[in-house]
Amino acid sequence: MSQPNRIAGGQIDDKHALSFRWNGRNLTGYAGDTLASALLANGIRLVGRSFKYHRPRGIFSSGSEEPNALVQLREGAAQEPNTRATMVELFDGLVATSQNHRGALEWDLLAINDLISPLLSAGFYYKTFMWPKAFWEKLYEPVIRSAAGLGRLSELADPDIYDHGFLHCDLLVIGAGPAGLTAARAAARAGCRVVLADEDFRMGGRLNAETHAVADMPGAEWASATCAELASMPNVRMMPRTTIYGAFDHG
Repeated sequence: MSQPNRIAGGQIDDKHALSFRWNGRNLTGYAGDTLASALLANGIRLVGRSFKYHRPRGIFSSGSEEPNALVQLREGAAQEPNTRATMVELFDGLVATSQNHRGALEWDLLAINDLISPLLSAGFYYKTFMWPKAFWEKLYEPVIRSAAGLGRLSELADPDIYDHGFLHCDLLVIGAGPAGLTAARAAARAGCRVVLADEDFRMGGRLNAETHAVADMPGAEWASATCAELASMPNVRMMPRTTIYGAFDHG
C-alpha cells in the first residue's frame, strides 16, 4: 500500500484494490474499507459543513454514531442523501459527494454565516424578517428554505426495488458484539431458532476495533470464528446491515 495516511493493521484486504470517486476525484481504497476510512487514508479530512453556520466538519467517530460525515451516494434517480460515510462499505465504482455547501466544499459560500453568527441566533428569522410583510412569501421564506436541509433528493422516481417479508424465531439478538455473539451461540447450541441482526456489514462490534482478548484469542479472531460457527448452523439467520427499530404489540 502506498497511501501515506494508511495505518498498519485493520481488517482490509490490501490485495483487493477498489476504485471510487469523491467529489469528482478518482481515488483508491481496499476491500474491507468504509468510505470514511478510505477518505482518511487518501488524506481527505474535510467531508462536510455544519448545518447552520457551515463550519468545516471532518470525520469524528465510527459507525452509526457519526454526526459529521453525512454524504450523498450514487447519482441521478438512485442518489441517496444523508448517508454516514462511516457506515458505507466501500465497493468498486462507488460515487460519493459532499453536501450542504454552495460552491466547492473547501470554499463554501455560505460559510459567511459563521462571520455573521451573532446576527443568526436561534429563531432569528421570526424577529428579523418581519417587515415588509409582503417580502416573507416572495423573498424571505424562499431564501431560508433553499438554505435549509442537508442533502438533496433527486425528485425522480426511485429505480430500486424493495421487498418485505415475515421472519419468525425463538430469539432475536440485536447487535453482534461480544455479548450478542455469545448469546446467539448459546441459544443456537441449545436448539433455538435464532436471528442475529447487526447494523454493520462486519459482525463483531467493538471487537473489530479494539485489542481485547476473548477466550485467549484476539477479539477480532474470536468474533470471526464465532460468526463462522453461527453461519454453519441451520437454525441461525445472520443479518448484517440490519437495523431493528421497533417492538410492537401483536408482533
